[in-house]
Amino acid sequence: MVGHRRCGKKYGARLIDFNSEPFEEVQLEDVKVRISRWALDGGFIIDLPVLKTHTQTKISLGMKNLKGCLALRSKQRFHRHDINRLIALLNTKIRTSLTVIDGIYSLEKGPEFLGTPHRTDVIIAGKDVFSCDIVGAMVMGFQPDEVEYLRQFASLTGRTTSLERIEVKGEPIEKVARKLEWHLSAQDIFRKAGISGITIQDVDTSCCSGCAAILSALTAVLTKDGPNTALDGVEVCIGRKVRARKESQKIFLLGDCSIGVNEDRKDAVSIRGCPPPVMDSVLAMVLKTFPRTKAARILATRTAKQIGTRLGIYHEAFPVFGVCRPPEFDRKHF
Repeated sequence: MVGHRRCGKKYGARLIDFNSEPFEEVQLEDVKVRISRWALDGGFIIDLPVLKTHTQTKISLGMKNLKGCLALRSKQRFHRHDINRLIALLNTKIRTSLTVIDGIYSLEKGPEFLGTPHRTDVIIAGKDVFSCDIVGAMVMGFQPDEVEYLRQFASLTGRTTSLERIEVKGEPIEKVARKLEWHLSAQDIFRKAGISGITIQDVDTSCCSGCAAILSALTAVLTKDGPNTALDGVEVCIGRKVRARKESQKIFLLGDCSIGVNEDRKDAVSIRGCPPPVMDSVLAMVLKTFPRTKAARILATRTAKQIGTRLGIYHEAFPVFGVCRPPEFDRKHF
């Protein structure tokens, strides 16, 4: 945000926080949401997403990026219904004038920082967000019909997901395309770090971005600070649909939605919040799962890293496993 303020001051641009008022209530079929009035009334709206996959919707480009125009509770409401249908409907209400997909770097197994970034050196721009998303999907190796919200939007508007009606200028798609995987498993990341005995069921569309980000942060911290650890029957539940398994011995319910759907599990550790604080989640997991000496070492290490980060003398990079390294990534690029 500091960079945005500096840029705004330099060019005399007014910065508007879409998380703040005013909002306008809009009906998306049977779901009522609040959309920033600036997004609805803006004269010339530029949509600037990045080129990334998404573990719930397969891709997240220009059309899904407009979810950022919603009030917080409305963003969460998308995950209590058919998120792909609502993304399609939202794009019939907000009219963008220009979409620019930043694909200088792309993110595989996104949208959180546990995914794998790649240097792709692609910019996709156009006046029609739907066309840009179709091209963006193909650049990442997806057929547009594989993406549910693109199919839904095509059905709503009488359009087609075929590339035949889109004029593509510049580099041919096949020349810049790179097949990216979209499905991310937190459990696989724990396994890769040598942490066994933990179960995390796949995140479904009922889990909002807040809790998904907390799970990513929790996974990143534990795999970096406590690798090669044997746990015993631990399960982390997240979202409105995941029920804890009967055989799990230590159950952590991450967030209010998970607590609500597993209210019969009185033996579970409930980490409250919407979303819950990162440190509450880390403390609960470390203190109740890791051996005492290792838990003390993890917490001491994490505290020291936080202090160093705040003082500006320590920089921590995630994920852990051999990505973001030269020559594909170089600090000179930034």
